[in-house]
Amino acid sequence: ILPYNHLPVAEAIVSLTGVDREKEMEHRTGRHSVFNLLQKKLNIAYLPERVVKQYSGIVKQEIPETKIGLLDLLKIYPVQDTQQFEEVISILEPITPRLYSISSSPEAHSGEVHITVAKDFFTINEETKYGLCSDHLSLLPVDCEVEFYVHKNNEFRLPAEDKDVIMIGPGTGIAPFRSFIAERDAVGASGRNWLFFGEQHFASDFLYQTELQNWVETGVLTKLNVAFSRDQQQKIYVQHKMLKHGAEFFSWLESGAYVYICGKKEPMSADVELAVLQIIMEHGNRSEDQAIQYFEKLKEQGRFLKDVY
Repeated sequence: ILPYNHLPVAEAIVSLTGVDREKEMEHRTGRHSVFNLLQKKLNIAYLPERVVKQYSGIVKQEIPETKIGLLDLLKIYPVQDTQQFEEVISILEPITPRLYSISSSPEAHSGEVHITVAKDFFTINEETKYGLCSDHLSLLPVDCEVEFYVHKNNEFRLPAEDKDVIMIGPGTGIAPFRSFIAERDAVGASGRNWLFFGEQHFASDFLYQTELQNWVETGVLTKLNVAFSRDQQQKIYVQHKMLKHGAEFFSWLESGAYVYICGKKEPMSADVELAVLQIIMEHGNRSEDQAIQYFEKLKEQGRFLKDVY
């Protein structure tokens, strides 16, 4: 997805600097009006330190190393004139596309592309900020256009229809697995499907609950194990559910199952890998070295695949 900057922020920058919004400028992103650059092409939300350093050289002011938005930077360390601001525009970097896993299946959702997005928020100087793309998407009206392209992943894909798959996708990591299960349902794949899903609360965070329960009832989803970490005193995560069902998990591995992980790289992905190793050791009756060899063989065979961020 190619997100746009907030319109009021771009407007405020134009107003503050007095720049001609219609003026055409050459940039590495192409030739655009100043306003189009500020709203749709250039990163003005959270400037990296390298850009702040270049800005410091242009306005000839000492600026401490920090991650800051262009509007705040202009307010604290103003430019002298529009010419100097045009120089600032030339150092701004293009907006980075945000990659999302597709959560729909061409077979089940013809003519549609679905994504699963959680609104990202974080704190800078005790002020709550939101991720550019998730915030942009959350504010879009129905039936508007979105700028996007498809970035192919030639490895993270379903195996042959008769193969079993184990999918581990906490949070928005469930996205590709909704796609996988819908696809297998639509084509009538004979392989078994096992999903591990985790979030904080059952009542508010069980993504695609109705669909998943329907797939369990129809037999498309052979097994569904969920972990809601904050619904009890002791936190429970997907890796704990994997260990609880370790004997069956290993049996599926021995039967040739493919394992997929999607979601946060740290710490989830690492914790899940440790759980897989533990399962191989305990239920495969192997030493640590032998379990590592078994695990590496899974990877070599293309039977352990990750899409983490």
